[in-house]
Amino acid sequence: MFFTRLLPLILFVLPATGIDAFGQSLPDSGRVLTALRTSEPIKIDGKLTEQVWQLRGESQLIQRQPDEGAPASEKTEVWIAYDENALYVGVKLYDNHPDSIVGRLARRDEAAESDDLTIGIDAAHDRRSGLYFAVNSAGAIGDGTLSNDVDTDGSWDGIWQVGVSTERWGWCAEFRIPFSQLRFAERDRYTWGFEVQRRIQRKNEESFLSFYPRTDRVRVSRFPALIGIEGIKPPARIELLPYAAATGKFIQGPAVASFNRGRTDPFETRRNFPANVGLDAKVGLSGDITLDLSLNPDFAQVEVDPAIVNLTAYETYFQEKRPFFIEGANILRFGRGGASTLQDFDWSDPSFFYSRRIGRAPQGSVTHDGFLNVPDRTTILGATKISGKFSDSWSFAALSALTDREYGEVDSAGVRFKDEIEPLSFYSVVRTLKEFNGSRQAIGILGTAVERNIRDSRIAGLLNNRASSIGIDGWSFLDQPKVWVLTGWAGASRVSGSADRITSLQRSSAHYFQRPDASYLKVDTASTSMTGWASRIWLDKVSGNWIFNAALGAINPSFETNDIGFLNRADYINGHVYFGYEWFEPEGWFRTKALTGAIVRAYDFGGNLVGETYEIFLSTQFMNYWSATLAIAHNGETFDNQRTRGGPLMKSLSSQSGYVSVGSDARENLYGSLNASAGKGKSGGWLATSGLYLNWKASRTVNASISLDFSRVHSASQYITEVSDPFAAATYGARYVFGELDQKQISTSFRLNWTFTPTLSFQLYVQPLISTGAYSSLMELARPGTFTFNKYGERGSSMTLSDGTYYIDPDGEGKALQFPIWNPDFNFKSVRANAVFRWEYLPGSTLYFVWTNEKMNYESRGDFSLGRDFDNLLRTTPDNVYSIKLTYWFNP
Repeated sequence: MFFTRLLPLILFVLPATGIDAFGQSLPDSGRVLTALRTSEPIKIDGKLTEQVWQLRGESQLIQRQPDEGAPASEKTEVWIAYDENALYVGVKLYDNHPDSIVGRLARRDEAAESDDLTIGIDAAHDRRSGLYFAVNSAGAIGDGTLSNDVDTDGSWDGIWQVGVSTERWGWCAEFRIPFSQLRFAERDRYTWGFEVQRRIQRKNEESFLSFYPRTDRVRVSRFPALIGIEGIKPPARIELLPYAAATGKFIQGPAVASFNRGRTDPFETRRNFPANVGLDAKVGLSGDITLDLSLNPDFAQVEVDPAIVNLTAYETYFQEKRPFFIEGANILRFGRGGASTLQDFDWSDPSFFYSRRIGRAPQGSVTHDGFLNVPDRTTILGATKISGKFSDSWSFAALSALTDREYGEVDSAGVRFKDEIEPLSFYSVVRTLKEFNGSRQAIGILGTAVERNIRDSRIAGLLNNRASSIGIDGWSFLDQPKVWVLTGWAGASRVSGSADRITSLQRSSAHYFQRPDASYLKVDTASTSMTGWASRIWLDKVSGNWIFNAALGAINPSFETNDIGFLNRADYINGHVYFGYEWFEPEGWFRTKALTGAIVRAYDFGGNLVGETYEIFLSTQFMNYWSATLAIAHNGETFDNQRTRGGPLMKSLSSQSGYVSVGSDARENLYGSLNASAGKGKSGGWLATSGLYLNWKASRTVNASISLDFSRVHSASQYITEVSDPFAAATYGARYVFGELDQKQISTSFRLNWTFTPTLSFQLYVQPLISTGAYSSLMELARPGTFTFNKYGERGSSMTLSDGTYYIDPDGEGKALQFPIWNPDFNFKSVRANAVFRWEYLPGSTLYFVWTNEKMNYESRGDFSLGRDFDNLLRTTPDNVYSIKLTYWFNP
C-alpha cells in the first residue's frame, strides 16, 4: 500500500539526513553553578544590596540568536543563594544603552515584547521537566512548567516574588522562589538543573548560560548543574484557596408556542443573581506528589469561545480555558513524548482525554414546548487531581470529577414539567509514565472511565451508561546523539449502553456503520456494547538542518472515546512522509529559511483511497525580521465515505490550493500581518480567503489588536439531507440531496489589554461575525462511487419553492413521491463580548469582575448585505451576564 510505495523515498532520505546529523548534537552541558547559603534577610526589591550579591557571580552567557554561539553582546551577572525556606536569584543585566531598554506591562503570562529574563529550574534533575519564572524590565511576570525537554505550559501560576529596578548601567532582577513551589524528594545534598535566559528586545537577541544550537531541539537536558544546596527538607505543602462568587444573569428567553404568547415568563431565574462559595486546595503528599482538590468548584470560563458556523457533520473542537483543567495538563499528555517535532497531516488525531467533556452543556432535551428553564452547563460537584513523580524517572497523575444530575423545566400554558437532561456522572483518568536510560526510552499507560447513573429511558437512548479506554505509549531514541526517535501509541476503547444507544452510536457521524456499500460494516441493533482500537507511530528526526518525519496510524471503525475524549472520525488509516531542509545561517536577504514537502495518503478499512495530498512549504525570515510563508497543495482524485453522511461512497475530484502570508517585525510598536488563500477543484468548487491582523503597542501599559477575516466559498456539492425512497434503487433506497452553496463570511476580533500594574489589569474582547449561505441547483447523487448528480427541475423532475419550503418531485410522472425540504439558506450574525478586570491584591489572591455579552440573529435568507446585516444584529436584544469573584490564598 502507501508505505510500500514510499519505501524507496524513505531509504533515500534517511541517509541524506542522517550521516552528518549524528555528529551535530552536543552532549549535556558540563557547566556547574553553586548556590550559597545565606542567613541574611533578603528584601525582594530588585536593588541587590545584600551582602550575598556582592560576591563574584556567574556570567558569560552565550547567544542562540542572532549570532549563534557568540558571547552575549551585553554583560549579565547571576547569583544564586538559599536559606531554609526559599531559593534566591539575583541578576544584574548590564546594557551599554540603558535608555534603549524596552519594558512594557502585561498581564501575567502575556507576551509583552520587552527586555526580559527567564530562569528555569529542574528540581527533580530528570533532565526533561521543571519550572520557569520570568520577569521583564517593567516588572511583568510569567511562569509555567517545562516538559518533554522543550515543551512549555504557562497555565501553572506559582506563588513567588520578584523585584526589578532600573539603574544607570542597566537593570536588576531579584527572585524569591519558596521551596514549597518546587517539587523534589528529600536528600542530604541536591543537584538541580538551572538555566538563565536573557532577551534584549531591540537586538532580537537570546542568550543562555548553556549553548543551544538552533539545529538542536533540546532545552532542559542541557541545563547547567546547580550544586551547593544541602541541609534543607521539602516543606509541608498545603495551599488553600477559598472563593466566593456572585452572578447576575439577564438572559433573553427562547421563542415560545402560540398558546403561551401574551404570558409573562414565569421563570425569573433567567434574571437572577445566584451566589456560590467553594474551596480549592493543594496538598503535598510527599516530596513530589501533590493532591489538588476542588469542593463545589467554580468552573465558569473567564473568556468566551469564538463564534463558528459549522456546516460539517463533525463536532467543533474548543480549547480548554478553565484553570483547574489547564494547570498541569501536560502531565496527562499521551502519545507524543520523546520527539519535539511530530507532524500530523490530515490525521483524525483521536484524544483519549478531552477535559471539556466534564461540565459540558446537558445533552438531553425537554419533551414539551413552552417557557424554558434549562442550565447552560452541568454542575461539577467536586474534582480531584493527584500528580507528581515517584522517582526521577517515574511520573503519575490521576484526575476525577463528579457532575450533578440536571433537569430542564418547562411551563406550558401554566402547566409545569420537569425532565432529566443529564444524569449523575463520574469521570476519571489515570496516567503513569516510566522513563529509562536517561530518558532515552519510556513506556506509559493511560486509562479513562465514565460511569453514568441514568434513570430516564430517554437519556438511556442518548448516552452510554459506561465508557472506558486504555492506551500504551512510549518512545525510544535510536542513536547516541538523540537525533532520531521512534514515538508511538496504541489503545482500545469500550462503551456500553442500551441497544437503542449503541445503534445510534454506530450510525453517528464518527462511525457510519449504515453505509450501504461498506460490506465490512454492519449495524447491530441488538448490541449493547462496542469495542475498538487505534494506534499511531512516528519516526522523527529532531536535530540538524535536515527535516524528516514519517507516520502511520489507524483508527478502526468501532473505536469510540467521545464520552471523555474527542473523536471526529473512525474507520481511518493515514500515513505521511514529511521532509525538507532548514537554513539558520544568514545569507543575502534571508536570516533563516526552510523548504519542506509532504506526501499524505489515507484509506478506510475497506481499502478505499479517501485522501491523497502533496504539499510544498516555503518559509523565511528576512534580515529586517519580516517573515513570509508560501504553501501549495494538490489533492488527488479519491473517494469520500463521509459526504453522504451514512450513505454510499462518492468520488472526490482533484483540487489545487495555495496560501501566502507576510508579517512585519513583531518588535515594532505597530505590527501587522496579511494572509490570503485560494483554491479550485475539478468539481467546479472554489474558495478565496483573506486575513489582516494588526497589533498596536500604544504605550507601556496599553496593547490593542484587531483581526479581520473574509472568506468566500463556493461548494459544488454541499450535503443537505437524506430522503428515504424505495424507488431510489440506484442509491440503495434513499435520495442524497445536495446543492451548490455560495457562502460568504466576515469576522472581526478586537482585543484591548490595559495593564495598570503587574497585578492590576483590564481586558476587553469583542468578536462580531456575519455568515451567509445561498443554496442553488438542488440535486441528488445519481450513482454511488461517482460525482454525478440528477439536478431537480431537469429530465422530468420538478422543484417549486413556497413559503420557505422546496417541494420536489424527483421523477415527474414516475412512482417516486413528492417530498419537502426546508429552504437551507441561512444568514447568521453574532457578536460576543467579554470584559475582565483582575486585581491580585495579595500573592495568589485575586478579585475578578467579568462582563459577558452575546447577541445572535438568524434569518432564513442567503444574501449578504453588510450594512443591513450589521444593523439587524445591533437591533437584537443581547444576553448579559455580570460576575464577581473573590479568591483568597493562604498557606497554613
